[in-house]
Amino acid sequence: MSTAHINELISFAGIGLMLLSLFLIYLSRNTIKIKFLKMVTAFIAYMSLIISGILITYIVLSWPS
Repeated sequence: MSTAHINELISFAGIGLMLLSLFLIYLSRNTIKIKFLKMVTAFIAYMSLIISGILITYIVLSWPS
């Protein structure tokens, strides 16, 4: 695999994690009523958002490859 192809896959993973975090934050704020489950869902959502931000930052900073 070339470097550009790997960067493309990493960017798709970052976008997927952003979509996952959007869905999980919606669930934890609006539909889940059990407090412990809300906290776990929100934690997973925010961790995936942070990881996706790191991945997208890596892609943007390594752009000219």
